[in-house]
Amino acid sequence: MKSSLKSTGKGFTEAADIDNMSCRVAPGMEISFLIKFSPEAKSDYSYDLMVLTEREKFIVPIRAVGCRAMLDFPDILDFGQVPVKHVTEKPVMIRNVGEKTTKWKIQVPSGFELSKQEGILEVGQSEQLVFQFIPQESRVYKDEVILCYDHLEAVIPIRGESHNDNVYLSKSHIHMDPTSITLYSHQYYTIVNKSQVPIEFSWRAFATEKEENEKKMRLNMQLSQEEAEERAMLESQDQNESGDESLDSDDSYDEAELQLKRERAQEKAIATLQRKYQGIRKAVEDDPMLFQDEIFTIEPLQGKIWPNTEITCCVTFKPQGPYHYSCTAFCNTTCSEERLALNMTG
Repeated sequence: MKSSLKSTGKGFTEAADIDNMSCRVAPGMEISFLIKFSPEAKSDYSYDLMVLTEREKFIVPIRAVGCRAMLDFPDILDFGQVPVKHVTEKPVMIRNVGEKTTKWKIQVPSGFELSKQEGILEVGQSEQLVFQFIPQESRVYKDEVILCYDHLEAVIPIRGESHNDNVYLSKSHIHMDPTSITLYSHQYYTIVNKSQVPIEFSWRAFATEKEENEKKMRLNMQLSQEEAEERAMLESQDQNESGDESLDSDDSYDEAELQLKRERAQEKAIATLQRKYQGIRKAVEDDPMLFQDEIFTIEPLQGKIWPNTEITCCVTFKPQGPYHYSCTAFCNTTCSEERLALNMTG
């Protein structure tokens, strides 16, 4: 068998002479080559050495690793026990203790957020990142953070446990005094915060976030239907106007100019219609779905309560007829997984 070697890449040399790169090997025998590595700089070197025989050709990959980046990062991220729906922050330092500049990227699981998810670190440089734990359910959260840099991947465990804290309403049911039509009456109650963190509250019309999302989905479907109907009316109106214009137009416009004019007018009308419904959809998505009712009014609808304090709220009853009224509002608050229900009758 006759074998030969192609010349090597930059930084690699052979111990044998150039004449020995092509030789014959007897059956059952072997031949070895010594490759010397002479790097010219602190960098990665890569070359594929090609070996040719009378029958085949195969590649021998040669790799030399130069400088490597190395990031100093905590081995575990533990938030401990935190109240549900409360934003807990954890600052973390990331530092490049390697020998070259590197680009890093961090993937954060659901339930956690990060102030910055990718960046570039010079040698010896450090940067502070802020992890946020925002639990929506009272349970133990266990997951993994993936740190990618310099073609490497590190997995860091992240965990936290959320629990309901001592936040409650002084009354769960309010019965308003009999009130004459067009007049109004008041009843008062308090939201008590016995936890160690400030809480935010808002009175909602639905008991769960799922019901709110379903309501928004129905509204978006209705908006899509209305938009389609208005667009069909525009197209139909444009066709009618094009017919009348072609009959009554003078000789200053030919058919091509009239068609171009109609297309531009229709595109402008459709673009205006799309912007209109985009604005309405954005308003629907941003709507917090606060409590609204013509008979019962709650004030304030939202606010903030500091630890170990309480806030007094007012329910106003304004009947519009001689009937029995009943309504339920739901308080979405920090430290409570379920929304606190307040039933109002009058």
